[in-house]
Amino acid sequence: MHLPGARDKQSAPDSGARPLPDAPAPQEFAMSLFRLTSCAAALLAASSIAAYADEITGSASYRERIMPPPDARFVATLLDVSRADAPARVIAQSQTQEAGAPPYGFTLEYDTAEIDPLGRYAVRAALYSGAQLLFTSDTATPVLTGDAPSTVTLMMVRAEDQGTGDTPVPIGAHGLQLPASFTGTLPCASCEGITYHLDLWPDQGYHLRRIWQDEDPLIEDETGFWHADPTRSAIVLSGDGGSDASQWQVQSPTQIRLLDSAGNPPASALPYELTSDATLTPGEIKGAFLGGMVSFSDGVARFEECGTGQSYPVATEGDFPALERIYQEDHSDNGAPLYVNLEGSLLLREGNAGAQELTLSIDRMVRSREGVTCERQRANAELTNTYWRIDTLGGDTLPSLPEGTREPHLILRSAEDAGAEARFSATAGCNAMMGGYEHEGAQISFGQIASTLMACQSPLDTVERDLAQMLSQVQSHRINGETLALYDAAGEIIGVMTAVYLR
Repeated sequence: MHLPGARDKQSAPDSGARPLPDAPAPQEFAMSLFRLTSCAAALLAASSIAAYADEITGSASYRERIMPPPDARFVATLLDVSRADAPARVIAQSQTQEAGAPPYGFTLEYDTAEIDPLGRYAVRAALYSGAQLLFTSDTATPVLTGDAPSTVTLMMVRAEDQGTGDTPVPIGAHGLQLPASFTGTLPCASCEGITYHLDLWPDQGYHLRRIWQDEDPLIEDETGFWHADPTRSAIVLSGDGGSDASQWQVQSPTQIRLLDSAGNPPASALPYELTSDATLTPGEIKGAFLGGMVSFSDGVARFEECGTGQSYPVATEGDFPALERIYQEDHSDNGAPLYVNLEGSLLLREGNAGAQELTLSIDRMVRSREGVTCERQRANAELTNTYWRIDTLGGDTLPSLPEGTREPHLILRSAEDAGAEARFSATAGCNAMMGGYEHEGAQISFGQIASTLMACQSPLDTVERDLAQMLSQVQSHRINGETLALYDAAGEIIGVMTAVYLR
């Protein structure tokens, strides 16, 4: 170890002889040695603390003798509470999915460079089901500085019993404070800038609006799911089944930075950051492909989007009559929620209390699926290497097929899985179809179709002809949850399919 004031032997060679100082008396020499040894020991101790005191451990529980729901998520957070006039700052956070019954053990790893010996730090704990807060610690437990420990035991109380008015502990990947809106204008090579409004929810749904600033601004809206990359401090937005994924580096609980397609920071000093004030201010989304639960109460419809868990009133305009008809015809348990896929826009409208709220305006109903809930619709199926069961062709539901007939389906093999060329296979239940296809973003097109030549009985022959015609007309696609919609050049839906997970 290098002590203050010490000098390497080779660093300053003497150029000439100097008179030696008088040797110290034995007692003075002993005292000097004692002081030097004490100083070195203190430095060693401080170095040891800086190098190894980088985690807080503990456990949390609650007194109620009840089991939490299966999706219970436990969150422990290390906060900087030094400033009484400012919100607490998140230093570190850990989450346990499907946490089960208490007690909940946790470890919070933190960067020692962020700890000020004169600052104040605390740990809080919370238990969630989806976005709903179930239990939380109602006091901040001091840690690290002063006489505070680095191992703690927390007792949580029911959320409705807090009575403190405290904001629930923020949650999110890599310390993000969610739900929240992130905004900013990023550089653009061919325009004045691209304005972003990104809404992130803790259940891993997101909405994104991008505006290319120009004389004639271009607006693109996107909905989808995000996930955290556990190998680095980044989150990935999946796209809505048509757009490419984007990657963002988490720089702080309220700031993210756009990464390039390879996941690296841009080779530029220009600002690529979006910032948040740790609050959610949802922005409008137009022309989205959505899946969720619709319910009616006293003739008024509400739509709960599966991706975000957010609920919106439904405007009685556009394709709303089709929603009413589908609900009445296809739903045997009147009044209960029904899963639907639709194209629609979330628009700011004046609510009952006079305040602006997002309202769903339905552009086009796609279909309903009785008995389906949001649980399996919270992530989009992959376009490639998925077994897609064919449900409708040209807007018509497939007729009942003879017993023993193979299920009509489509499988798209990726280039990596199929070889040098992306390939597809399909059947209407009789002949096998195959060929190549091209796919980029939302665009998709099928090449020449090869087929076996068996004679097919009715109605298989008609379904097979419709399937071949549909494949020849496909120009684009969209995915939401387990639903794939295929579009022609005019933007009409010519095929609807469901992802089936074989066992």
